[in-house]
Amino acid sequence: MGPTCRRSSAAALAAVVVVWASVAAAAPITLSDAIDRALRYAPAADIAAAASDMSAAHVREQRAPLFPTVGTGVEYYQAPGYDPTITNRGLSTALVTLDYTAWDWGRREARLRAAQYVLEASRLGVAAARAQIVFDTTIAYFDLLRARDAQNDLRESVARLNRYVTTIDALKNSGRMIPSDVLKARTARDTVELALDMARGNAERASATLGALIGEPNQSELDIAPITGVMAKPSGDIAQSAVIQAAHRAILSATSQIKVAQAERLPTFQVAFTTGFLGIDPSPTVERFGGASYDGVVSMPIFDGGLIASHIDQAKAKEHSAIAQARQTEYLITRRIRDASLRYDQAMRQLDILARAQPTADDAFALTWTRFLGGGSATMLEVLDSYQQAEQLRLQRPDQEFAAREAVAETNLLYGRIQ
Repeated sequence: MGPTCRRSSAAALAAVVVVWASVAAAAPITLSDAIDRALRYAPAADIAAAASDMSAAHVREQRAPLFPTVGTGVEYYQAPGYDPTITNRGLSTALVTLDYTAWDWGRREARLRAAQYVLEASRLGVAAARAQIVFDTTIAYFDLLRARDAQNDLRESVARLNRYVTTIDALKNSGRMIPSDVLKARTARDTVELALDMARGNAERASATLGALIGEPNQSELDIAPITGVMAKPSGDIAQSAVIQAAHRAILSATSQIKVAQAERLPTFQVAFTTGFLGIDPSPTVERFGGASYDGVVSMPIFDGGLIASHIDQAKAKEHSAIAQARQTEYLITRRIRDASLRYDQAMRQLDILARAQPTADDAFALTWTRFLGGGSATMLEVLDSYQQAEQLRLQRPDQEFAAREAVAETNLLYGRIQ
């Protein structure tokens, strides 16, 4: 193969790659794609993650008092202007100290447990934030589907009415129709065309909303993949919800804070060890007075003016508030799940009725239109009325599908699921 043939083959291959890339880039956005993009783009997940990182740092802060602290210090002090009887003429120190709280009746452990429960709650908050992002994106996706379906139905309706108006115009020219019938048909066509323009605006706004969630703002014509049918009603246990679990962690954290406050009344035993040099001048101190020291302290509050009691009462009030908040959260979630279930059942019943009623309405219109064209007793008002009834049934289908899908998405949110 010559150089020219190889260059031609390479150019052809490059062209094919470009075509494939353009086709892949133009692929419709699926619901899973939209959710993945939203989870990467939405700032709410980062905010919740930052709060979790802060809680993790607080856990490390509360764990540190469980270990001894080691420090060092060097000091050389001279006060020639002061009385040597008071100052001992000077001070030279070079010390290494170790401090440790040997016993505090579990106060440090209780603080650590409280911080750990807060950390668990913050991590559950990340999951709840992600579930909310999934819900918002899913609803925006379903709303765009509903708007596009309504727009397509109205576009087809305008096309059908245009054909009917053309037919009626031809009948008027032949003397079989009166001018008022033509005006009525055109008015019906114009009304549907106005509704089509409103539906187009709704679709553009729904597309812009979804685009803002997935990091593609100002997109009024997002290409999304259609979804056929309605998902089954989800079931689950609200105890698995991240919101419920976080509320229970808040109760445990508040309970640990009560133990912390109660331990403030009990004695604390601390020990300190020191090694190094302590003297007046540096040289003699280093040469003659090397050594070590140790110290033990037992402290216990006798009277604090009610400070510790107030700490205990505050901790108990926080526990009471956390318990009430958990009950309120469980109550609201249970009520919302029940409401979503009822809305789902109602939407599915409506879809079943529409599936049965649509062919009947279409047949009724076809019969009325045939009678009208055949010179029967049907009037133009009867024709338009039967047509509008059939179209209203057709336009209700996207709304009921959206209602059922919205109920499914809300139930998954309340159960804490990320689709």
